[in-house]
Amino acid sequence: MAPMGWSDLPSELLITIAGNLTEFTDRIRFRSVCSHWRSSFPSLSFLPLPPQQLPWLVLPSTTCTHFYSLSENRVYATPPPGIPNNSRLFGSASGWFLSLSGRNRHITISLINPFTGASIGLPSANPGSSLAYVGDDTLIWDRSDSVVVAACNTREGVFYCRLGDSAWSSIENQELNTASSITFYDGKFYILQVDMCETTVLDGETLEQITVIAAPQLNTPVEAHLSMSSGELLLLVKSRWMYLFPDCDSQFYKVHRVDLNDELVEWSEVNDIGNQALFVDNLHCFSVEVGDNSLLKRNCIYSAQSKTSGGSRNLSRSYSISIFYLGNGNCECIEGALIKFRAASSRGAVSVPTWALLSLN
Repeated sequence: MAPMGWSDLPSELLITIAGNLTEFTDRIRFRSVCSHWRSSFPSLSFLPLPPQQLPWLVLPSTTCTHFYSLSENRVYATPPPGIPNNSRLFGSASGWFLSLSGRNRHITISLINPFTGASIGLPSANPGSSLAYVGDDTLIWDRSDSVVVAACNTREGVFYCRLGDSAWSSIENQELNTASSITFYDGKFYILQVDMCETTVLDGETLEQITVIAAPQLNTPVEAHLSMSSGELLLLVKSRWMYLFPDCDSQFYKVHRVDLNDELVEWSEVNDIGNQALFVDNLHCFSVEVGDNSLLKRNCIYSAQSKTSGGSRNLSRSYSISIFYLGNGNCECIEGALIKFRAASSRGAVSVPTWALLSLN
C-alpha cells in the first residue's frame, strides 16, 4: 500500500482545516495547493464564515489595481480572480465593489465580489448624466439588497437603479442636488450635501424623503463623510486647511454624532467613539468594531492618502495610511510594505486609494 500524500487527504478533513483559516487569502492559497484540495469545496462561500476581516486598501495604478492587506501588511500586485481587467474599482463596507469599465462617456457598470466571483450587471451610465464623467476620485455610492445609489461628488445629480433595471434614474428631490457622501443603514439611505452639511434621509425602497438632518455648526471649510457606528450616525469632518498646512499638529478631524432615536435630532461633537475605528478616504467612511484585534486601535481614524512624484516620463504614485487619535489629536503614519510601494501613474491622472471590507456574503 502506497503511503498517503498531502493530495490524498480526505475532503472532510480538508474542509475542517480550511474552515479554521481566518484570512480570506489563506483560504485562497489553500485551494491552490492541488486540484483535489480545490475540488474539496467548490468555492470559499462553501466554508463557514470567518471572523470579520480587517479593511483592505484598493490602490489604483495605470497597469493594474493593487490591494494592500492591513492584517498581513502586504501589497498584492495580482488582484483576485473576480476583478475585471482594466476596471476602476470603488470599495464599500458591504463586501461588494462598484466596477466601472470604459472611458469617454461609454461606461459599463457592475457590482462584483472578487472573493466569491459573484457579479451583478448594472445599467451603463447614461451618456448625458454626470455618472458618465466620473473620475477615480469623484464617484460615491452605496447599496441596499435591491437598490444602488451613486453620484459624482463634483457634479449635480444623484442617481439610482434597482437590480434588473435597464437604466439609471435621477432621484427627484429639490433639496438633493449634489452629494458628497452616501451611506445605507437599516433600510434607509443617508445622503450628505457637503456645501450645506445637511443630511437627507431617504426610504431605502421607495427613495422618498423621510427627513432632513440640519447641519452642525462648523467654523471652517470642510470635507465631510457619513458613517454608521453601533447604530448611531456619525459625521466625520476634516478641515480643508489641512492641505494648506500639512505639517501642522493641530486637530483637523472632528466627529459629530446624532442619536436617530431622539425626538429632537441634533448633532453633538464627541471625542470618543468607543470601541470603534473609522476608516476614511476621499470617497467614503465606515466604522469597524475593534474588539480583541491587536492590529487595530480604538477611538482612532485610519486615513488613506496618495501622492504623485517623479518626472514626466517616470511618474509614480505612493500611498500612505495615517492614524489620527481622536482623544488627544495626535497622529502617526503606519510603517510597512505600503511605504515602499510605488504604483505607475500618468500625467493628469488622479488616483485615490479607497478602503473596502471583504465579505463572502
